[in-house]
Amino acid sequence: MIELIDENFGSHATRIPDQMQDMIVSRKGGFTVTDSGLSCDTFNIIHIHSPEISKDDFIEVIQSFQNSSKDFCIWVNKENLSKSTESVLNELDLSVQNEEVGMVLDLERFKPKNDLDQTNITKVDSNEDLRKFARVLAANWSPPDQNVIEYYNVTANNFLNSNIDLFYYVHNGTPSTTVELFPSNAETAGIYGLATLEDFRGQGIGMKVMSFLLNHAKDSGYKNLILQATEDGIGIYQKLGFESYTTYFEYA
Repeated sequence: MIELIDENFGSHATRIPDQMQDMIVSRKGGFTVTDSGLSCDTFNIIHIHSPEISKDDFIEVIQSFQNSSKDFCIWVNKENLSKSTESVLNELDLSVQNEEVGMVLDLERFKPKNDLDQTNITKVDSNEDLRKFARVLAANWSPPDQNVIEYYNVTANNFLNSNIDLFYYVHNGTPSTTVELFPSNAETAGIYGLATLEDFRGQGIGMKVMSFLLNHAKDSGYKNLILQATEDGIGIYQKLGFESYTTYFEYA
């Protein structure tokens, strides 16, 4: 299961940028680098996927981001955070900024909810839908992160012609919540970008969107659904049937 989680995470970070002429995906010794060209640590990701990394290559990549003044982040799960890798991170004055739990739901054991109201949930299938999705996602930063809006603007054709499912929820006429279902193969998909605007939180919208997405994933034939949960979200996901398998550390 840990390999499923890490494979999906790595694919999510690289698939769309791999298709873009102005974005760079580099696969080095033990890690993969995604440079979106924007100064945004949401999309500039170094994913360590092996216990052993090429120290010289890693230092070169870090210095390249720093020299270009681009924000970036590093993600690694606890299985790949070896003593030698941790030493390199410490040497570069990089520290843990965030921890998330890698979780998996066995969809073959999941019983869909048949009484869900889906009228407020829109699947992104046009440029206008994608702009609404991007604006909601960007507004989860204060001020709204314009890099997020720009990312979805330049990648619009790629998203709209992919098997990646993006959705947003409309509450009282206002798009309020986003979520993404990202498949790494025919059996496994990951949940990303689940975000609700501050003014709409605490009203059960997130649970409605999650319930819809689980139904949709099962109907689509996926067998495993993965996500990375914050400490606040673990209990909710456990109630939905997700099980914890690993911990991810974000360095910056």
